[in-house]
Formats: sequence, C-alpha cells, structure tokens
Amino acid sequence: MRSYLISLALLSLLASCATPHGTTDLDLAYWRFEGKLSIQEGGRSRIVNIDWRQRGDSSDIHLNGPLGIGDVRIRTIGNQLVIDTGDDSRVYPLDGDLVIEGDSFRLPWKRLAYWIQGLQGPDMAPIEATFSQDGWSVSILDSDINGPVLIVLSHPEIRLKLKVHRWQRSTVKEAANQI
Repeated sequence: MRSYLISLALLSLLASCATPHGTTDLDLAYWRFEGKLSIQEGGRSRIVNIDWRQRGDSSDIHLNGPLGIGDVRIRTIGNQLVIDTGDDSRVYPLDGDLVIEGDSFRLPWKRLAYWIQGLQGPDMAPIEATFSQDGWSVSILDSDINGPVLIVLSHPEIRLKLKVHRWQRSTVKEAANQI
C-alpha cells in the first residue's frame, strides 16, 4: 500500500504543476498525452495506463491498471490536489511536501512540469540526453515532433518510466475541449 501511495503522490505532484510559460513548441497551455507509466519502487514494479489532460492551471489525470491500482483520478482544484480512488477521496495542499502514512517523500514538483515536457526549467533549455537536478536524474530517451515519448525519472527511492503513445497540443483555449 505504501508503494501505491508514494506512486500516487508522485503523479499527483506531476499533475499539480502548471504548464511552463513562454512560447516554444513544447510549451502549450492545453495538452494531453496518453501512455503507460512504469513505477519501480522498493523492489516492486507496476505498469499503469495514464491519460493526462492539462488545461492551463487545471490538471486531470486518469490512471488505471491491474489489481491493486484499479481506477484513480487525480485533479487540481484551486490550491488543492484531489486524489480519488473510487472508494476514497483525499485532498492535499499543492504547496509543501506531500506526507502520506507518516512518511515525507520530497519532490521538486515545480520542476516536474518542465521535465515531462523535455525542458530543464523556466529558461526553456531542452533536456538533451540526461539532466540532473534536486537529486533526480531525468533522461529523455526518445522524442518526436510533439515532444518526449520516452522519459525516465530516477531518484534513489523510485524510478518512473513514461512511454507516451500520443500527444495532443493546442495554444487555443477553444480547442482545449477537444483535448
């Protein structure tokens, strides 16, 4: 259960990140990707499907997978993060560390939104090969015209591998409903 909650915490913090500001091909306020996420932590490995929709500051992530994960929805609402497992719904503040079951798992959540789009940070410098920051190693192993399609985030306690099957992006708010 701890592994499951830590994985949710990491994804939740990913979801809470606002899209970076600026005007590059990778930086659009309205985007969606669908793919698979491999989570390796504590000698265990899980693979879940991920459907992430970003509309400005609003994130909506749907995770589903085999036994033990089921369906999980992660949303940002104002300054709160809501994790809904169907049986249970929990609300966390977006600022500060996320603490679950007495353990604090420190994540550089403000930087993760950049990393997942293949950027080092607000300066919009692209991640080329491997990039290290805040105790995390970020590797973009494959990209296409829409952005990263194979990303590995590594920390001594956890390793995430994201395989994006499909990106959708738009700069127009009206088109966001189609994303």
